[in-house]
Amino acid sequence: MTNQDIYIASDTYHTMLDKLEHIARTFDPAAPDDLRTQLVQAVGEDGGIWPEDCLNEGKDMTARLVA
Repeated sequence: MTNQDIYIASDTYHTMLDKLEHIARTFDPAAPDDLRTQLVQAVGEDGGIWPEDCLNEGKDMTARLVA
């Protein structure tokens, strides 16, 4: 794994950061699975940041359990 800086549009960055802050402030301990979903949406859908295994979407998919 290589760490590298990635620069995204400032508007995108601040929108994603605002959503992450909102998620942190409104976290419901009774619904921890919803937290992961909200984080994925904020980082992926709003920030455009996805893990590299998404590049092969649908080809090499395996079921994953969230602990």
